[in-house]
Amino acid sequence: MYHRLLRLTDRMERSRVFSSVRKGLLMLVPILVTGSVALMLRSLPVPALQEALQQAAGGFFLRLLDLIYDATLGLISIYLLCGVSYAYASALDQTRDDSFRLLAVIASLGCFIAFFGAPAGEFPFSACSATSLFSAMLCAILGVRLFHAFTAYLPHRFRSYAPGADLHFRISVSMIVPLALCITVFALAALVLQLVTGQPDLNTLLATAMARVFEYLPGELGSGVLFVTLLDLLWFCGMHGGNVMEQVAQVYFIPADSAPDLIVGKAFLDNFALMGGCGATLCLLLALLLFSRDKDDRRLAWSAVPFAIFNMNELLVFGLPVILNPVLLLPFLAVPILSLVIAYGATALGFLPIVMHSVTWTTPALFSGYIATGSFRGVIVQLVILIAGVLLYAPFIRLSEHMRKARENSLLDDFIHTFWDERDTPAAGGYLGRNDRTGVMANQLVSQLRQDVERGEIPVYYQPQVDEHGRIVGAEALLRWQYHGHAVAPPIAVALAQEDGLFDGLTHRILESAAKAAARLRLRLGSTFQLSVNVTAGQIDDPAFIAAVIKLIQQSGLGHCICLEITEEDAVERYDRIAAHLDRLRESGVAAAIDDFSMGHTSLKYLQNNAFRFVKLDGSLVRSLPDSPRSQEIVRSLIDLGRDLGFEVVAEYVENETLHTLLLSLGCRRFQGYLFSPAIPADDLMRL
Repeated sequence: MYHRLLRLTDRMERSRVFSSVRKGLLMLVPILVTGSVALMLRSLPVPALQEALQQAAGGFFLRLLDLIYDATLGLISIYLLCGVSYAYASALDQTRDDSFRLLAVIASLGCFIAFFGAPAGEFPFSACSATSLFSAMLCAILGVRLFHAFTAYLPHRFRSYAPGADLHFRISVSMIVPLALCITVFALAALVLQLVTGQPDLNTLLATAMARVFEYLPGELGSGVLFVTLLDLLWFCGMHGGNVMEQVAQVYFIPADSAPDLIVGKAFLDNFALMGGCGATLCLLLALLLFSRDKDDRRLAWSAVPFAIFNMNELLVFGLPVILNPVLLLPFLAVPILSLVIAYGATALGFLPIVMHSVTWTTPALFSGYIATGSFRGVIVQLVILIAGVLLYAPFIRLSEHMRKARENSLLDDFIHTFWDERDTPAAGGYLGRNDRTGVMANQLVSQLRQDVERGEIPVYYQPQVDEHGRIVGAEALLRWQYHGHAVAPPIAVALAQEDGLFDGLTHRILESAAKAAARLRLRLGSTFQLSVNVTAGQIDDPAFIAAVIKLIQQSGLGHCICLEITEEDAVERYDRIAAHLDRLRESGVAAAIDDFSMGHTSLKYLQNNAFRFVKLDGSLVRSLPDSPRSQEIVRSLIDLGRDLGFEVVAEYVENETLHTLLLSLGCRRFQGYLFSPAIPADDLMRL
């Protein structure tokens, strides 16, 4: 079962439709939070607060909250449509520029308005709320797909063109016919739907169909189970279950609230079967807080607590997400049914009084149980339901985390292979702009890396450098960042940080860690100790970066202790521009080193003015020494040149005693490699 679910979720992740819907849902989180705060303040069951809102400044704050709600949750379907359509347009055709994507969004928006406005002759703005989430997703996917087909396959003679130098104007004119055809198709579909079914729109059609199903169902318990099952299933598919099932509730369950001999009424369902909203998500929230080991899920759960207390579950349903999540489908449907059966059984046995009182929908659980039944037994039954629901959700939470970890491992492996395969010929758009699995993983990596940089949680290890006597005289600071427990090769982290514009912040964090470590190591190892940090020539060419480094050195009092390493290829390409900055660093007590010397771009001119204190031999050159007399002569000459010009040669990748002895015979006096130690934490280096 586990492997089947894993394959299913993997296929869904690979699906452009599913991934686009998921992105669209995640884009709603800021809208949901803003709207939920306004709704929560507007609907809190505190009479004093509501009276104050109505009276303060002539109702100004009340109107303000209403406007915020209308601008966020009141237009939630439009926001979802725009997010999904943009993501799907990007996934369909990555070769086009933003003009196509933006026009695809406009086309899908036009399709949505035509679909709801064609039958009545005008667009009902109520369709922009959560009632039309499913229709919004449908119009986004089908509208963009149709627009893409028209732009790709429509014969040229049916398109419109205009002369002019403005490229975007020409693109826009060429899209007139495809866009008009898309909107026309959806308007015709709406009219046909009305003629065939007699219903004005898809939402009304679904609601009418649901109401007819209940005409043939005898029995309270069976009707109640079917009601909560359909309501939650609609929510799971992205439709507003409460609105679709409202007609059913009006006919079959709201009248039962005032009938003394009927158990299953609307108030009964709301307060016992659907605590916290659809799927009894209050149980899901508690299960996340109690059993989840995923930091992101727990952070989301804590963010949702203030809203879930007052039965607003949109942040959890859309943010986790629950919608279209196959792992959570079973508990999302089963927990409300179990809750309903528990409450029904307690009532039938005479323990729980029949619910006769309507309760404001924002009343928190436990309080609502007491108010609805007028008895503390209502509180006890709600507690039992919460415990049972949490226990039912718990294994699925753990299963979801295991599956997410397995998917992440698969995505990460694919990304790593793609990175190394494409490293010499990277795609023009980079990794973050891609809409395939590589792009998904790249964005997840960057998101985590950005958070770690902001929090200062960047792990740095140190590989010692030793002299000819085996004494530690320096170390190189090396990035050892991990993504959810998986080590990420430094070139990958650096490449993504550079693409995202995060690289300077990452380097600054490494420098901060190195400065703290250097202060401790210098006390133990003496004033000649040198700690080196890798930077790029582009950073050395940035006056702001130079100023930040000098400020850090001055504040920490680490002059003549920090060394900045630049790869030789980088140094050659920018040397004329960075020479002055290297002089400024040297005057401030910051040494410089050339890394990977002899990679094929060697130029000796940057050694003549003593700008570099160290020259680090390329690993391939060092490894070739035992079998290449020519390489030995090159290294011997370079060491002699360093002795004359005042720079010191450092041999990296010294991995065995034979190589160490050979380098000593060539005159090398500074070594780094696994023969002495791998990169280790600062505390271990202190002990070493």
